[in-house]
Amino acid sequence: MAFIYSKDKNDSLVVEDPIYGKIIVPYPFSEIVLTKEMQRLSGISQNGFSQLEFKGLENNDRLSHSVGAFYVMSLFLKRLEEILKNFNIKLSEDDKDIALCSMLLHDIGHGPFSHSLELVTNYSHEKRTIDILLGDTEVNKVITNFFGKQKVKKIASFIAEINDSQELGKDSFTKLLNNLVSYQLDADRIDYLIRDAHYVGISSAIDLKRIISSVNVVVNNNQEYELLIDRKGLASIENVLLQRYQMYRDVYLSPVSVLGDYIFEKIIERYRNTMKLHTMPVSSSFKILATDSRVNNLNDFLSMKDEDFKVSFKLLSESNLDPIMSYLCDFDNIKDYILIKNDISIEKIKTKLREIFGNINLDNKLSIISIGTKTKLYKKEQKLNIQNGNRIMDLTECTNLIRPQEILEDTYVFFNPQLLGLELGLSDIEFRKYESEVRKMIEELNKKPEEFELKYIINENPNEEKSLDQETLLNQIISIFTSNGFRVVSVTEKENNDEYYDTRNLDLYKNGGSLRIRKIEQKGKEKIKATCKMPLKKGEVYSSRSEIEETLSDDSFETFMQKMVDSGVTVNFNDILKFPILNSRTKRKDIVLDKNGVQVCLSFDNSLYTNHALNEISSTDRMIEIEAIGELNNRIILNEIHDFIASTFSNLEVNKQSKYERGINRTLQLHNYLEQQQFAQENLPIINNGSNSSPNVLIKKLQKPQK
Repeated sequence: MAFIYSKDKNDSLVVEDPIYGKIIVPYPFSEIVLTKEMQRLSGISQNGFSQLEFKGLENNDRLSHSVGAFYVMSLFLKRLEEILKNFNIKLSEDDKDIALCSMLLHDIGHGPFSHSLELVTNYSHEKRTIDILLGDTEVNKVITNFFGKQKVKKIASFIAEINDSQELGKDSFTKLLNNLVSYQLDADRIDYLIRDAHYVGISSAIDLKRIISSVNVVVNNNQEYELLIDRKGLASIENVLLQRYQMYRDVYLSPVSVLGDYIFEKIIERYRNTMKLHTMPVSSSFKILATDSRVNNLNDFLSMKDEDFKVSFKLLSESNLDPIMSYLCDFDNIKDYILIKNDISIEKIKTKLREIFGNINLDNKLSIISIGTKTKLYKKEQKLNIQNGNRIMDLTECTNLIRPQEILEDTYVFFNPQLLGLELGLSDIEFRKYESEVRKMIEELNKKPEEFELKYIINENPNEEKSLDQETLLNQIISIFTSNGFRVVSVTEKENNDEYYDTRNLDLYKNGGSLRIRKIEQKGKEKIKATCKMPLKKGEVYSSRSEIEETLSDDSFETFMQKMVDSGVTVNFNDILKFPILNSRTKRKDIVLDKNGVQVCLSFDNSLYTNHALNEISSTDRMIEIEAIGELNNRIILNEIHDFIASTFSNLEVNKQSKYERGINRTLQLHNYLEQQQFAQENLPIINNGSNSSPNVLIKKLQKPQK
């Protein structure tokens, strides 16, 4: 591990710390560090299963952090002594001893993989710390010997909330010093944020010196001393808040970290239930945790280290007695878990799997799991005061980075195809029969939703005397939403006049993309907007597209080309024609509906396409587009809408084409039909045979020399 130290002639420990350089732990605090209960922390990882993703964290141990927090506390105490000296108040040695001991010992109750173990034992490290400090332990004897029996309980009360009626010193600094041990801005938090960032491999923006110099003291109405931060240190405090948020989001509660915690818990649970099956000589620590999940015997707990479990994981992973246990214990297999995005529920995944495997039992499967995470970023009851001139304000009044009771919360849904095969008892050969369907299912569930909408063509039956009334269809679809709790928020109508460009070989058309120029009237001024859209996957039911857009200064879009290149659009831009190929004039009606903040926009389009390259031949089309508005977690509703529409409206056909593709195809169909009939006549019925006409005739016309 990372803890390296030596002893000097004064019996102080000289610690080589990668964060602060040399740290001197003076006697008798050095004797506390050397107790067996403290030394075991060098074998306890600081960040549990986050090390699966961030390998540098393997070198980050609890003992190094404890000494680092001790050092930060010593800096705080020096600053407080300077401040109180101005008021002719001296911080007593008793108070300093208690604060330093509390910081040094605050994590002594951690077990293997730190917080990960607490999920298994359901017993907090704070409670375990009290057990150790007040129990028959070496560290209890050392503290009692040097500081007295009364101080042991006082130290324990600083670390965890236990009753302690003893007051030490004539001045009440209890609340002030307690704040430095466990509060919004304490020595523990500052050290672990700086230290963890170092081992993750990122630079910390926390300015420790600036924070220390900004510390001040105020006396509250109860004549208690409280921590105060000068306004000049606000930026430094904001960096602490921001880094804490980022570390929780990206490291402590990352998908791999929470998944590692979950698997650890399930390994112990599975071993407990199948112990007779396993003959491998796992470590005594592993067996103890499996048989006594709370680990009630303190000596048993104090014997546990990370390495005991890592050795046991390896032994179990190499055993073939329980294939599922072997798979779980090889933590390299964590890469097989696929994070299902777009807020897909477990039940949705199970439904899809039953469509593939048949009516199988998918209850309590370790291959399909949902894990919720939640942490409170700022506790309102733990105010941090900021001095702004003559005013003293809570931190939340001085920064926009936090709000009281703000919570960082997420839910991860994972699916592991390989593990599912094991749980279903399928051999590798048997599972391969289903593998392509499973992969397709995952791809569909994780489809990028950024440009995500449903598109339908309103089919017309030439055999019917009266074509389908669009307004009637509109009302039928709206009634579906309103009967399910949606309300109409707004109805708007507009007309779009778009010119589409392409190469002489119709490269954009062939790839499902489009390059559009649209003129927009806004406040009496005309704006020209260029838009390039490319499908994320061509031919899918859902229109999922990447989009590049820019407002132009004139009709020329040469400046837009580089932006398309930078975005990865692979088209020969030098070959793009200087004139438009297709015009689309669309009358659109947008109806926005809302249900508890989830909004859906229904758009009804009547489009007239004019093909400039085919003698201005024109064709019409009627379409419906349905798009979820707002956050990605609202868009999953489109799955439900599509399923319902597909089974309810036979006259709606899924449209897998862009408007540009649709316009080219419609005008080509009409052109080819007229040529076949060898005559041309205005207002002929539009024939939709459901097939795309060959674009060769259009390409030939485009490649003729232009006048």
